[in-house]
Amino acid sequence: MKIKSMILKLAGIILFIIILSKIDLKSFFVLLKDINLYYFISAVLLLFPMIVIKAYRWNYLKRTQKINYKLSDSILMYGSGIYIGLLTPGRIGDFIKVLYLKNDGNSAGKSFVSVFIDRTADLLFLIIFGYIGMFFFIHLFRKQVYILSFLFIAVLLIIIFAVTKKELVKNLLRKIFGFFIPAKYKEKTKINFNDFYNNLKIFNRKSIFKVSLITILVWIIYFIQVFFLAKSLGIDISFAYLAICSCIAGLVILIPVSISGVGTRDITFILLFSLLGIEKEFAVAISMLILSMSIVMAIIGLACWLKKPVRFSKAI
Repeated sequence: MKIKSMILKLAGIILFIIILSKIDLKSFFVLLKDINLYYFISAVLLLFPMIVIKAYRWNYLKRTQKINYKLSDSILMYGSGIYIGLLTPGRIGDFIKVLYLKNDGNSAGKSFVSVFIDRTADLLFLIIFGYIGMFFFIHLFRKQVYILSFLFIAVLLIIIFAVTKKELVKNLLRKIFGFFIPAKYKEKTKINFNDFYNNLKIFNRKSIFKVSLITILVWIIYFIQVFFLAKSLGIDISFAYLAICSCIAGLVILIPVSISGVGTRDITFILLFSLLGIEKEFAVAISMLILSMSIVMAIIGLACWLKKPVRFSKAI
C-alpha cells in the first residue's frame, strides 16, 4: 500500500515536470520575480486571521461539549495541527489535536468529535461549492458532475436513514467496529464509540448554523487571499471567477495523486484560465504562490508546535 501511495504521489510530480516543459520558463520566472509585494504580503498577513478564526471555530465546538480552553491555547494547538497535517498524507496529522484533548483527561471518543466536525465543515464547503462551480464549466466536468450528483444522493439517503433509524445505525456501527477491532481493545473501543456518539448528539441546528457561518467567513478570507495573489502577478480576473476556480482546484487536489496539489492544481488552473485567454505561465505562477502560502502556514504551525508540543508518551 505504501509503494502504491508513493507511485500515486509521484504522478503529480511527473505531471508538474511535464507542465514546466510546456511553458515559457523565462516568462514564468520573470512573473515570480516581478510580483507586487504589497498584494503578496497582504495575502501572507491574511493567514493569521484565518488561523485565529479556525481556532475560534474549534474552540466553540469544544465549549459546546463542555471542554473549556482559552482561545490562545486553542490557537497554539490548532497551529500545531496544521503543521503536522501538512507533513502527513491526506492531512491526517490534523487529528493531532485529539491528543491534546486526550492528554488533558478527555476520552478519545469525546476528543475526536470537535476535530471531526471541524475538518468536516471545511471539506463539505469545498465539495458543495466545488460541485456548484463545476456547473459553470459543465462542458469540461460533465462526468465529474454526474459522479458527484450520484454521491450526493447516496449520502443524502444515508443521512435520512441515520436520522430516522438512530438506534439501528448505532448498533450497526458498533458491530462493524467490533468486527475489525482486536478483542483486547473492544471494551475500550466501545466506551470511546459511545462517548463519540453521545457527544455528537449535543450539536443542534443552532450550533451547526454558527459553525457554517464561521466556515463561510474562513473561505471568504481564503478567496480574498487568492485574489491578492492574482493581483500580485498582474492577472486580470474577476473575484467570483477566481473563487470558483479555487474551489474546483481544491476539489481536484483531494484526488491522492500529488503532494500538496503539485501538478493537479496547476493543470486545473491552466485549463480554467485558458477559457479567459490567460497564459499557462500565469496559471502555474498563481498555483506556486498558493503552495507558498501552505509553506508559510507550516512555518507558523511549527512556531505553535515549538510553543506547545503534544506529549505523545502520555497520549498512548
